[in-house]
Amino acid sequence: MNKLLILCGIPFSGKSTLAKAISNKLGYKRVDLDEVKFELYGNNIKDEDLKQKDWDVIYQKMCQIIENLLKQGETVVHDAGNFTKYERGLVCQIADKLGIETKTIFVDVPKNIAYERLMQNRKTKARFDVTDKDFESTVAEMEPPAENENVITFKVSDNVDSWINEHLN
Repeated sequence: MNKLLILCGIPFSGKSTLAKAISNKLGYKRVDLDEVKFELYGNNIKDEDLKQKDWDVIYQKMCQIIENLLKQGETVVHDAGNFTKYERGLVCQIADKLGIETKTIFVDVPKNIAYERLMQNRKTKARFDVTDKDFESTVAEMEPPAENENVITFKVSDNVDSWINEHLN
């Protein structure tokens, strides 16, 4: 049975790293919000340059991709912040409509560790930057998932391969 895995956590918590590891190890399809954003608006677009109507287009396209993959029988790893229950609920609606199970993966990393990663990224430029203001507002907005969201938690101390084997195989 295919399913929808919904990642959530603050910026630089390791969501994309975990999502890539899950996809590579299990062959699941990863749908990354940032990749959809860059596909639509170019690699140099900054979040603060996007208006609400732009975000609506990005989310609509992302949801369309997720729905198409689920309809094809694929298990999908939704790689996005999903900071609020509302955001996670929008994606869950797709799976619910298709009768497909969802699991919410909460990447639970302390703010100070995520911030250290952000600072390191500013030196290495391994991925796009997030402003301090956006980082802080996202941390403030983060709503950890509730039990009724079929949640499993990944902690910073967890070994990725062992965690995948234990929770997703």
